[in-house]
Amino acid sequence: MNVDIFGLAMQDYLGGERGNMIRVDTNLTEGEELSVDYLFRKENELPEWETIAMSLCKGKILDVGAGAGCHSLILQHKGFDVKAIDIAPVAVECMKQQGINAELKDYFEEEGKYDTLLFLMNGIGMALTIEGLEHVFAQAKKILNPGGQIILESSDIIYMFEEEDGSYVIDLNGAYYGEMEYTLTYKGVQGEPFPWLYVGYDLLSDKAEEAGFKLEFLYQGEEGNYLARLY
Repeated sequence: MNVDIFGLAMQDYLGGERGNMIRVDTNLTEGEELSVDYLFRKENELPEWETIAMSLCKGKILDVGAGAGCHSLILQHKGFDVKAIDIAPVAVECMKQQGINAELKDYFEEEGKYDTLLFLMNGIGMALTIEGLEHVFAQAKKILNPGGQIILESSDIIYMFEEEDGSYVIDLNGAYYGEMEYTLTYKGVQGEPFPWLYVGYDLLSDKAEEAGFKLEFLYQGEEGNYLARLY
């Protein structure tokens, strides 16, 4: 049975535990740790790019793959009409415990109409593959109101393949370099590996244009992470 690692951690946090860590391993990295507390950050704890994202939200908002719901909660407190969706039942229950308007729903089955679609904490990674990214944008076209926007965060992880001489070693015949596999461990319990996508700048530009969106880069960090708006 596949264990919901994030769900276990979020339940513990809402039960009063603080300072717990989730171990994050990927096919490219080992042993990084994510603080469970970070999933529940307040507005004054947001990194710069998320503060920018919050400031650009407008109209009716769909928070996709909302997780613990920290962004939705902040937006609700600001008076926005926001719905948070996730495919993890425990995450949805944890959001409801906090008073968030949350629903157990697959993004691709959403039928409402929205002015802003939020994909933060590399939420666009739910596309899983390059082909999946095209489906994400096609669905966005269906549920965005005229003048609507997508605000997304991702990272260009090309730097992870850089050699000492500045060249890059990538298998051009293999999968796209941003298609990664994750394994999470919490309190000694390990979840099943799962795929996730990181989208490079150039690829995002190409796919956005193909889908009929204009693209604006809003923020670029030192390690390849960025915030973008599609409209």
